[in-house]
Amino acid sequence: MDEQFVPGDYTALGAMNIRVQMKTMPDSNIVGGYRNGATFRVYEVYSEVSGIVWGRVSSNTGEGQARYVGLRVNNQPKAKLEMAFVEGGAENGDALITVLTRIAVAIEGLSKK
Repeated sequence: MDEQFVPGDYTALGAMNIRVQMKTMPDSNIVGGYRNGATFRVYEVYSEVSGIVWGRVSSNTGEGQARYVGLRVNNQPKAKLEMAFVEGGAENGDALITVLTRIAVAIEGLSKK
């Protein structure tokens, strides 16, 4: 089954470049990176283009420069979803689901150590 990419918290599955544009070239487009095992937040996921599913990792949406990472490149996942964002959050009574999801992820992480 293909990995679904949605806004949420992710863990890098290897070295990942942070870019100022959703382009792999030029190298001057790279402004940072995540190491294997680093956790990061994706605020928006874009449809696959040229074999890459891009995610916006900066919270700014209008002012300043956005930052992007390739979540999947040529059908190879580069990050693993740990917890998806819950639409509406606690206002919709989803707080318990969010807490239980976080506990399940934490237990899964402990069982792998």
